[in-house]
Amino acid sequence: MSEENTVAEEVPTRDRRSQSEHGVDRILYSDGFRRLGGVTQVIAVGEIPLFHNRLTHTLKVAQIARRLAEHLARAPGSDARLAPWRGIDIAAAEAAGLAHDLGHPPFGHVGEAVLNEWCEGNGLDGFEGNAQTFRLVTKILRRGPQTGLGLGLNPRTLNALIKYPRMRPEGQRGPHQKWNAYPTEREAFDTARRGSPDGAQSLEAAVMDWADDVTYAVHDLEDFLRAGRIPIARLLDTDGREMSRFVAAATKQLAPKDPEFSPDFAERSFRTVAETFLSRSKHYRGGSDDLAALQQASGQMINSFVSAVRVGPLDDPIDVPAQTKYAVKMLKQLIWFYVIHDPALATMQEGNRRLMAELFEDLMEWFPRARREGEEYRVPKRLVDLWHMSDDEPDANAYRDRTARLARCVADYIAMLTEAQVIDLHGRLRGRTGQSALDSWMAY
Repeated sequence: MSEENTVAEEVPTRDRRSQSEHGVDRILYSDGFRRLGGVTQVIAVGEIPLFHNRLTHTLKVAQIARRLAEHLARAPGSDARLAPWRGIDIAAAEAAGLAHDLGHPPFGHVGEAVLNEWCEGNGLDGFEGNAQTFRLVTKILRRGPQTGLGLGLNPRTLNALIKYPRMRPEGQRGPHQKWNAYPTEREAFDTARRGSPDGAQSLEAAVMDWADDVTYAVHDLEDFLRAGRIPIARLLDTDGREMSRFVAAATKQLAPKDPEFSPDFAERSFRTVAETFLSRSKHYRGGSDDLAALQQASGQMINSFVSAVRVGPLDDPIDVPAQTKYAVKMLKQLIWFYVIHDPALATMQEGNRRLMAELFEDLMEWFPRARREGEEYRVPKRLVDLWHMSDDEPDANAYRDRTARLARCVADYIAMLTEAQVIDLHGRLRGRTGQSALDSWMAY
């Protein structure tokens, strides 16, 4: 393992921060991080109820990742258990939590699926949110005009961001495939992975991954219990009908991905958590006692899910008890079953899908036409900058042709917008906007 990959290595400055602590601060102050305040978690940004957006979700992932890393570092006998990883870098785990969704495009998984389809259709290996995050922190986001590409994160922090330690497997296509780097970032990916077991997450990546799962399960559940969309009372009813309906739907989603999945065990795991922590929220009505009870339940669940974790072997870095793991999986399925698959949300997603596809198509047509006509200056400046960056980026020979290169730049550009900016730009290009011709955001 390289010397750069040591835990809390001192940087030759006066401020005493380690390389990973520098990474935390660079991510937190980046423009890409601010953008997350305008990006969907589950429900569109701007709804009147207080739903989590991608920024508040990210802040909580980072907080849980840090607390989990501290929990592992402070456990009795931790020095011996952590020795195979040369300790745990708490700041790297926190940085990974802060950065893990930087590449998440507007409109959530719908936006990701559209960008993937258009990238594949233009000669690329697709679009994937985790790979886009890795591209952002290693190339697109910058600390300053003279600092080169990327945020200058150290290898251990970059490895902590690699949730899926692989490039895209040959021949695999479709929006449900997960990988963590495009061919254009292979050099940075290989550097970050140096010294790690093939196919295994780093310890800090596993910490970030579990923190993401816990945050998704608990805080999205909190949102939709408050909104009256999760029928906890019916799920815990003695007749069992609603529970059976939910478990059948969850089994359909989870069993194909897990050969050891047991519907009975999954139901028992979920029921234990629901009865232990959510019984006081069965009839949530929005009063101050109701809210206090729900927030207390959220905190207790998080504490339970964090404190259950132990250090695992090198090829499976954290050990989560099966009951805890299945409880979290089932809590996440609540959101899919009662919210995401609801027709009210599905109709909006279809509109978002069409909007994203049309914007991609419009930019793919406009940019080369503007260049041919000597009018590149009329195109949004950030898209122009991305095109020129792609001239010189390492591994640029991974692009099959100029069309593929342009498609990556367009995907990069769209993925850096907020949802309001996507809607505005789409309206401008389609002649359907009421916005000012001098609106300043277009200078971004």
